[in-house]
Amino acid sequence: MELVSDQRRTRKLLRWCIGVALVVGCVLLFRNEILRGLGHWLIRADKECHADALYVLGGATFDRGTFAAGLLKNGCVPVAYCTGSNIPQSYKAEGRRMTEALLTRAAMLNAGASPAQALPFPYGTSTFEEAEAVLHHARQQHFKTITVLTTDFHTRRVKRVFAQRFAGVGIRVLVNAAPSSEYEPERWWASEQGLLMVNNEYVKTLYYWLKH
Repeated sequence: MELVSDQRRTRKLLRWCIGVALVVGCVLLFRNEILRGLGHWLIRADKECHADALYVLGGATFDRGTFAAGLLKNGCVPVAYCTGSNIPQSYKAEGRRMTEALLTRAAMLNAGASPAQALPFPYGTSTFEEAEAVLHHARQQHFKTITVLTTDFHTRRVKRVFAQRFAGVGIRVLVNAAPSSEYEPERWWASEQGLLMVNNEYVKTLYYWLKH
């Protein structure tokens, strides 16, 4: 009986090892597709961009500011508001009080945007706070449709946060994606910045699900 029991345990262990080996083999074989899928899941952007106003969220100021200038040039929106009251560490070290809103606006102006169309709106230190500020401002301006601009891998989380805040207020919210100049979305895992971006975004997504 003991011999039979040992044989059964051996067969069970062997099946388990084979199963693990198959799973590991599949992951290695399809790793690029799996990693690409993890990045694609984070992107949930709208193709439509026409709205009463554009709100460029704080962060990635060069990428978002440059892309926002293009939306203005293409006639997608008549005006853009740059949000974000955070001051980057590098500017704090130099004693410069440049908020993300002002830095984004500077990038827009450098990309050819009109000063009258690119306006600073230095409110919010997080996506949730920015959504609150944008909601208050958009209602004051009687906007019917707004476009929110963020980095591509942020769009799913941003879309969820804004949908929650704007629910039932009668303002349509579109979310546009600005590509990053620091990594290739289809191969984000090939660069340190891409790895940090996707890792941080999944952590933030979980945090927002749990808290908001």
